[in-house]
Amino acid sequence: MRQVASALVASVGGDRVATIHGLEPAWFGASVWGRAFTVRGAPGDNLALHQAVAEAEPDEVIVIDVGDERRCAHLGDILTLAAQKRGIAGFVLNGAVRDRFALAQLGVPVFHLGTSPRQPRKAVPGRFRIPIELLGARIRPGDVIVADTDGIVVVPAELWENLLQEAVALEAREQETCARLAQGETTLEIFGLAASR
Repeated sequence: MRQVASALVASVGGDRVATIHGLEPAWFGASVWGRAFTVRGAPGDNLALHQAVAEAEPDEVIVIDVGDERRCAHLGDILTLAAQKRGIAGFVLNGAVRDRFALAQLGVPVFHLGTSPRQPRKAVPGRFRIPIELLGARIRPGDVIVADTDGIVVVPAELWENLLQEAVALEAREQETCARLAQGETTLEIFGLAASR
């Protein structure tokens, strides 16, 4: 899957895409693109994540709703290593994680809602490949997740190919703009903006 920045996809997508606000990358520079493997789990319990890591396909992004739970960590280094070995692209969850230093060393992109050193239970099975909602954004199975240090964009599966082409075209225009700036033009000139005093 072609890698493009979340800002480009959000810019061309407008109201056709959803953005998830409030989650942060576990390490600076984390970025992930892939189809969503959606999961509904339980707050304070990560059995659903263990199941998801075993069932998701390589290059899918596990997106799990755990009810905005921050009092314990749903994901840490062991489960992330297991995901890495299975070729899973990354994680997006509305819950806490731990072992952030180890997560950075593993290099698996993880986007989460805070941290906690406390361990979770492992008792409640999850539901998989169903529509879920994270912080107001609806995600369906197979939707494309584009996440990086600027944010997280959810692209409906049926729109991805067209939006990808639009994002690549916008990227080329922005590169041209940067080249013109390097030649001494101003943004007022390039964008045809009126200067006010």
